[in-house]
Amino acid sequence: MKKFTLILVVLIFASLFAFTQDEIIFNSGDRVNAKILEITKNQVKYKKFSNPDGPLVIVSKKDIKKIIYQNGEEDVFTSNTPELGFNQNVFAYNIFDVVYSQFAFSYEHISKSGKLSFFIPVSVGYGDGEGPKAFHDKGFTGFGVNLFPMGQHKVSYYLGPVLQVGLGEDYVDGGYDPYYGYYKEEYSDFVYGRFMINNGVAFTPVPNLRLNATFGLGLRYYDLPDSYDTGMQSTAYFTFSMGYAF
Repeated sequence: MKKFTLILVVLIFASLFAFTQDEIIFNSGDRVNAKILEITKNQVKYKKFSNPDGPLVIVSKKDIKKIIYQNGEEDVFTSNTPELGFNQNVFAYNIFDVVYSQFAFSYEHISKSGKLSFFIPVSVGYGDGEGPKAFHDKGFTGFGVNLFPMGQHKVSYYLGPVLQVGLGEDYVDGGYDPYYGYYKEEYSDFVYGRFMINNGVAFTPVPNLRLNATFGLGLRYYDLPDSYDTGMQSTAYFTFSMGYAF
């Protein structure tokens, strides 16, 4: 009888012990018995249940699948929202650039502060469309910087410089043809440079989708003798892009 009573007491204490600890289940599948002390917007702070006087452990919510509390309740976490509140990398396709007979893409990296980004545009031209540049653009690349005065929000304003280098094609004066009795026009390739200041608005309805509307004003230059548009001239640019943020 005493032996049965002792076993019963041990089982009761074991049950009480099991229900006084929290359990953290990580995305990796690891499980930790813990005492949860604090849960913030992006972090979970706890101490190991086996070492309550030990160091405070801080982990990111994005690494945790769920927490099972001592009373049986559960908190399930998802990793859709990044720790910073926004995704830092954006790969985008410039939808509006088909108007200029171009396939244009860009990669953008946003700083952790959310107030600065660097981007690299890449474009490949097709057809004979001249767009806003007064010449056929065969393709370009470059480097730009965007400043976000108010940081990253669902709707964010930005502005900043971009420098581009590309390959173009334009008409040149081929001289007078006495046989046909008119001035000939010929095509010639050239390298051009373009500097603009962009202004735009970024809309992020969900963490992985980013929509940008950008308008730029600046100058472009190319040296092509006998071209009507050679030299330094003003230029403008508008595009609308859809990007995947990750």
